[in-house]
Parts: sequence; C-alpha cells; structure tokens
Amino acid sequence: MEDIRTASLDRIKKMQIDDWLRQTDKHIREGRYIAADELLQKVFEINPENTVGHSYQDRIQFLVKQLSQRVGLEDEIYKEIKKYRDLISKRKTNQINSFLTSSQKLLDEGHLRKAIEQANKALALDPENIYTKALMQRLTEMQHKPGCTIAETERDLKFCAAIKEFWRNGKPSEDQYQIIFKMQNELNFSDGKHLEYERDIKNTLYKETLHEIWLTGGLSAFTPDVIDSLRKKFEISRIDHSVIESSLLKEFRKNRIRGTILIVDADDKSLLEISAVLRSHFFAVIAAGSLDEALACLKIATPNVIISEMNFQSGSDGFEFYEFIRTTSYTKNIPFIFMTNNIDRATLLIGKRLGVEEFILKPIDFELLVATLNGKIVLKTPQHTASKNLDNVLLRIF
Repeated sequence: MEDIRTASLDRIKKMQIDDWLRQTDKHIREGRYIAADELLQKVFEINPENTVGHSYQDRIQFLVKQLSQRVGLEDEIYKEIKKYRDLISKRKTNQINSFLTSSQKLLDEGHLRKAIEQANKALALDPENIYTKALMQRLTEMQHKPGCTIAETERDLKFCAAIKEFWRNGKPSEDQYQIIFKMQNELNFSDGKHLEYERDIKNTLYKETLHEIWLTGGLSAFTPDVIDSLRKKFEISRIDHSVIESSLLKEFRKNRIRGTILIVDADDKSLLEISAVLRSHFFAVIAAGSLDEALACLKIATPNVIISEMNFQSGSDGFEFYEFIRTTSYTKNIPFIFMTNNIDRATLLIGKRLGVEEFILKPIDFELLVATLNGKIVLKTPQHTASKNLDNVLLRIF
C-alpha cells in the first residue's frame, strides 16, 4: 500500500514538473523571463538536477545576453531584461552570503574542513569576491598551520570557540567554568595551554569591544568609567592592557574617521548590515529608519554623504526627500545616493533630471559603495579637530 502511495505521489510530482516546464517554454518564447524563472525555481525545489530545467535556464541567460547587446530595444523588453539580470544578481549574492555565513559558523564551531567546503562554494560563484577571498586565505593558513594536522587544528578551534562563547559577556559562571574544564580534560589540553588560549581570547574580546565603542560612539564614549568597567569585565591585566592600548593607538592614528554617512532605510536588517560594513571601513554612521528620523538627525548633525532608499512602504517618495535636501541651505551641497532594489529607465531619467548623483542597486556591492563614498567625501579642516586630539584623549583615559 505504501509503495502504491509513493508511486502515485512521484507520478503527480512528475506531471506537475512537466506542466511547469511546458509553461516555462511558452514564457521564454514570449520573452517573459521573470515568469519563466519563477517556474524553474519550483522545478528545482522538487528536482534540483532536472536537466530540462537547467537547459531552459541556460537558454534564458543566452537570450538575455544576446538582447542586452542590441541597440534600440523596446522599453518593455529592456525592463524585462533589467529585472531578470537584477534577480540573478541578487540570487547570486544571497547564495554567496549564505555560503560565507555557513563557513564562518562552521569555523566558529571548530569544523575547519567543512568551513573550507562552504567557502569554496562561494568562491566558485564569484572568484573575485573580496570577502570570500579573505576568508579563504584565513582558512588556508589554518589548514596548513606548521606542525599541526587538520584534526589538531580543529580540536584547538573547538576548545577556543567554547572559551570565547563563555567569555563573550564577561567572566563565566561557575557552571560554565566546569564545562570548560571538562572539555579541557576530554581534549587533553594542559592547564598552561588553557590559560594561554583564555588570555588571548579575553584580550581579543576586550579590544573588539573598545574598537566597537570607537566606531559607534567616537571619542565622547571613551570615559574612564567605561574603560575601567571593561577591564574588570574581561579581567585584563595591566601588561595586556598596555599592549592593547598601544595597538589601538596605532590603529586609530592610521585609520581616521573618513566621514559621516546618513543612511535612511526602513528595512532594519538592511540598515544594520550597511551600517556595520561602513563602520568597519571607518565611516561614522547615522542610521535612520524613516524620513522623520532622518530629518531629526539633520537638525543635530550634518553628514558628508546621504544614502537613502528610493521608495518607502509608508508611501513617502524618496524624491521628495531629495528635493528637500537640495532646497535647504545647510544640506543642499551634500552628495546624495539613492538605494533601490530595481530601477526602470523612466525613474532613472527623473532622478537624473533632478540632479541625483548616484543610484546603487540592492543587494549592495559594498566594494563599489565604499569606493563611491571615498570619491565623494572631501573632509574639511574643522572636521579633523576631534581626530587631532585623539592620542591625548586615549592616553588620558588609558
């Protein structure tokens, strides 16, 4: 009976796939590539290796490539091709991010070989992706660590991951310490090796926390009470503190805040991601989740560049915000960048006629965005005042 039900279910799935493929072929002939792709994704959910489906996918990509090289395309065809290419770009970026996230998670858990497998999948999709290349370099160095086998490296990583997790919010509880000691015995680590790893991890967490304070709060956040509290939290010795202090001073001197960026994005996840990436490239970030928040921010700070989404779910039009920026005396000269998931030719023309300098497509190419910001920001002498006093402030606090 079970075999009959299974056979019947398989037959239904096959009929459904055949129907989707027939519709896909029809859509392709009519130039409806987005609709065709949607059906192909349904096919691949059931049968990822479907050869007919992959041949149709290749056919769409070939046609899109051919049409993209033509001059004088009809507006409808141009929009279809643009949407399809944006869709494929977004899907590729999502796949890469998924592989990188998985790789980092596996590495944090001590699974070096599996982490390398996931990173290689991301590298296959885009060999030039800077984040993938950086991760692969790090993984390769771990894999070929002198005097260690991969198994030994994975053992060390697992133990360090456990220590880091328990120390992430400060000194572990007694129960957490017992777990660490049990793991130490199971993995045959000496007390000396345990203390060595623990010291390195505490110092790293302490430095990362100080660095985050700098990126988010600037100089005003570095108060003696904050520093003293953090030192106690991570049990940092005077010697280690001095070494970390020296390292931070060198880093801060080298990496001055490049400028202040106002980001306006109603998507919290997107807002956090963009803010984190820009802060890691030494931009001060003002994050606003709505136009009202953005306007409130502009009353108390003048950014070097404004990055705003173009369409808001509230119904507000980004072009209205842009026109306000351009008609207000203290903001009219601020470089402005629009973010959008897609943009048609008519909207692009409207933006250019209004004087919009840049349009950035989501998912964002952060390498391109950072390069664009660096090209637009020209810091004036008064904005260096805080940076010039940096060493004195840090030395006074530390």
